[in-house]
Amino acid sequence: MVPVKKEGKVYLRCQRCGYEEELKSSDAKSYVDKKSVEKKGAVIVESYEEKEPGEEEKELKEDYVKQLLDNLYETESEQEED
Repeated sequence: MVPVKKEGKVYLRCQRCGYEEELKSSDAKSYVDKKSVEKKGAVIVESYEEKEPGEEEKELKEDYVKQLLDNLYETESEQEED
């Protein structure tokens, strides 16, 4: 039997058949659910700055894009030959 609130009252409902009966005050103590929550420390980030990529990073990115496009072009040309 599972406690269910309905119309401001608490009922016990059978999960199998759906039978309901009103929860008696003497039975209410056995249906108390307690959970403990573990507290964890928070991570605090003081500041974050997003900076422009440097000249070296830009060159590396351009080289990467060129290589990727070359590989893509080679793959397409090989597929057309087959």
